[in-house]
Amino acid sequence: MQVKILKYDDLGNGLLKINDKVCFVKKALPGEVVNIKIDSSKKNYLKASIINILEESKERILSPCKFYDKCGGCQFLHVKEEEEKRFKKAKCLNFLGRLDNFYETSAFSYRNKVTFHVKDGILGFYEEKSHELVPISFCHLLSPKMNQIIKLFIKKKDSNFQGTLLIRENYQNETMLVIKGDYLYLDYLLQSSLIDNLVYQEKVLKGNDYFFEKILNYKFKVHYKSFFQVNRIGLLKIYEILKRFLNNKEITNALDLYSGTSVLGIFLSKFSKKVISVEENLFATNDAKFNLQLNRISNLEVINQKVENVISRFKNIDLVIVDPTRNGLDLKTITNILKIKAKYLIYIACGIDALKRDLESLKEVYQVIEIDIVDMFPKTIHVECVCLLKLR
Repeated sequence: MQVKILKYDDLGNGLLKINDKVCFVKKALPGEVVNIKIDSSKKNYLKASIINILEESKERILSPCKFYDKCGGCQFLHVKEEEEKRFKKAKCLNFLGRLDNFYETSAFSYRNKVTFHVKDGILGFYEEKSHELVPISFCHLLSPKMNQIIKLFIKKKDSNFQGTLLIRENYQNETMLVIKGDYLYLDYLLQSSLIDNLVYQEKVLKGNDYFFEKILNYKFKVHYKSFFQVNRIGLLKIYEILKRFLNNKEITNALDLYSGTSVLGIFLSKFSKKVISVEENLFATNDAKFNLQLNRISNLEVINQKVENVISRFKNIDLVIVDPTRNGLDLKTITNILKIKAKYLIYIACGIDALKRDLESLKEVYQVIEIDIVDMFPKTIHVECVCLLKLR
């Protein structure tokens, strides 16, 4: 079937209508004329894939990744970088109604953390919206050293290995490998100079179960079960936004919610007389307490709790910063933020649809004064939004 693609959908696929049904065409670009095959038909929509391209968009390029057709990790390896940015900016404007600044990061080799699934000794990523494993031997989003570690497993394949591999790399290019599942060739890995820290079945076999990260002049201990932003340059951009916003503001008490290892809370401590960080992950809060001493911070309190369990306690707060999961804020937390009525609210979101929903709930009390995008996840449809609000 020959069709012309009208525009993008929210996931970066091509979109058109066929007999009053919306049709999503994987990896098709606006303006292209393509032959398609229908892969699935639902009541209200169709899903299709390209057989061949008859009129190609000038924004299309050849993907550098041989796994791209099946792997679900990236969505924008087949388009020029400027087109990817245009998509992300347009999506922000469409969902949120405004965009003030767009902060770029590195297009490739930016991820400092990756998790691979392993079946019968074959490691890879899942196909998009599937549990079909796509074997991977190289990923353009990872550093050269992380890709070398992948090759170790391919060289010493254990066909009985079922589990996961977590690979992390810090600012000094020190690596950590966390293995879940029975793996036969541990001695081979232990001898490799590529691996600085090795955790196997939750036991430390080499180095430690943590390493150190550094952002500006701050150092952070990060346990392998603790969250840390996957893109260091992106985190620097967030610091830049916060610094610009917080300069010359009078803040006595600040609340840092979903705080992880207190990466943002420690930065906030320069701008507020007191900061309270709240995080439910015990490993992260233990790291945070260590990081206070490491950075000689004396005006930050760390609470190990779910945000919704303690949010009602806080009074006389001047600034609230939230950095929730992709699902956004729960109703109890939003209700209490509206009661707290801090002068300023900073919402950092990796889920733009959840941010849109939550801003609707906050708009009676808070006014949006700036929305910035940090391109934290190049080559994917995802971005980090930093939304700055003030009390009406």
